[in-house]
Amino acid sequence: MKDKDENYCSAHLLITSGSQQLLYMTAEALCDAGDIVLVEDPTYFVFLGILQSRGLRARSIRLQRDGLDLAHLEQVLQSLRRRGELRRAKFLYLVSYFQNPTGITTGFDKKRGILKLLKKYEQAAGHPLYLLEDAAYRELRFAGRDVPSALSVRGASDRVIYAGTFSKPFATGARVGYGILPEPVFSAVKHIKGNHDFGTANLLQHLTAQTLASGSYARHVTQLRRRYAHKAGVMKQAIKMYFPPEIEWWEPEGGLYFWARLPRQIPTGVKSEIFRSALRGDVLYVPGAICYADDPTRRKPDHEMRISFGNASEVDIHEAIKRLGNVLQKFL
Repeated sequence: MKDKDENYCSAHLLITSGSQQLLYMTAEALCDAGDIVLVEDPTYFVFLGILQSRGLRARSIRLQRDGLDLAHLEQVLQSLRRRGELRRAKFLYLVSYFQNPTGITTGFDKKRGILKLLKKYEQAAGHPLYLLEDAAYRELRFAGRDVPSALSVRGASDRVIYAGTFSKPFATGARVGYGILPEPVFSAVKHIKGNHDFGTANLLQHLTAQTLASGSYARHVTQLRRRYAHKAGVMKQAIKMYFPPEIEWWEPEGGLYFWARLPRQIPTGVKSEIFRSALRGDVLYVPGAICYADDPTRRKPDHEMRISFGNASEVDIHEAIKRLGNVLQKFL
């Protein structure tokens, strides 16, 4: 985590069992059943599961290629205020680097704009409106420049909850994550953490600390970035070669995913013929529909897909995209 005031971080740093635990505990600390969480549209589908398990409602904010649509965010906040529901809104969840599922990164100006809008509506809400910045993929940048976190926005550290992890960039089996939280959220989440597991495994924390101190972590992340950059390039070339021209796709500068968008009338969900045909060809993608919250203000899109290059070999990536492309050609 690169944007840090050391006094602030040391006073508010919480080690967790992966960043996923921090996401859950934050929702538990800030929200009651029936409360509202603002999310990107689309967003990390596992987080949507957290909201569902806590009995929380989601309101979705449209995504642009550089992050949230600020005009739409204000429109949603105004709508909640008019309907008397703004008091039920508690925080905005943002996957800010190489987003899961779309691969986009939120620009710093967008982060500043988000915090400005949340602050603007706090008085009407009657309580703080926090920004939960999920930076799980930040270390996996292989192109472009790093974007400062929302913690770097002047005067905003008391409204930003920053979630990071060592699992994605270093060792998926070592469930060590961390959060940087303002008071009073820090104290509330810390007590919940004690009730969850009495603290993250001591051995894993020592192993992580040793890899950081020895330089092993930095060397590994450098190698991983090169590896993912190469695999992303393989997938890009295969998509260019095999996907029909009607399909729009977004190339990431880091992370693990490409995002593809078919013509709106062609479904890609779990019950679609495209999904079933892909499975018959031993190819699996994440249907875009499951990455959209159940938001009553819009119809859930069902014509997109998330395609991962993270775990497959270069040969398998090429073959999988070829097979998927053949399926798509039949339906287009």
